[in-house]
Amino acid sequence: MNLRNRRMEAEWQLLEALASANQTVFAAITRSTDEFRVALRKSPAWIEKDSTRHIESEHELRYVYPRYYPTLPLEAYFARPVSHINVDPVTGFVCLWQDYHMKHTIVDAILITRAIMSWQIANRAPAHRMQQEECSSLSIQPLTLPISCLPLLQHRSSRQRLSSEFENYTPQESSFAFSDTE
Repeated sequence: MNLRNRRMEAEWQLLEALASANQTVFAAITRSTDEFRVALRKSPAWIEKDSTRHIESEHELRYVYPRYYPTLPLEAYFARPVSHINVDPVTGFVCLWQDYHMKHTIVDAILITRAIMSWQIANRAPAHRMQQEECSSLSIQPLTLPISCLPLLQHRSSRQRLSSEFENYTPQESSFAFSDTE
């Protein structure tokens, strides 16, 4: 089994653990050769339809693993694009990574996606901007993060997870996804 396939198997296990710990948010997860599909509920985002914006809380996403993953980052796509400057309004592509690192996981991608959906973060740099108009932020139910799923975003210095470090600790999704939002 090559690095990509081993890594994708580990990613699937992380996604299963995250979904299991958050059954009210994850409606479904499915896997195919090169992508994971995730159906979220209780995840509000602004949607534009017929030149008006409204909030919808159920969304389907595709997380696509490119041929040279993890050297190249996984990509996220909304089935129905949301209104956000970092989401392509035609393809639904989500610009997740300000600075991609091979240690980022599907958990990091989902946390960033949900922070983008709720307008808790936005990368306003021209290279990452795909829509012009901005929306107000939305309240979103935090995810419970099993210790096996702690994202790189909370442990920038190391991906090593020592259970002794987390005794009596119930991790929750942080309110940020990447530190530089301006």
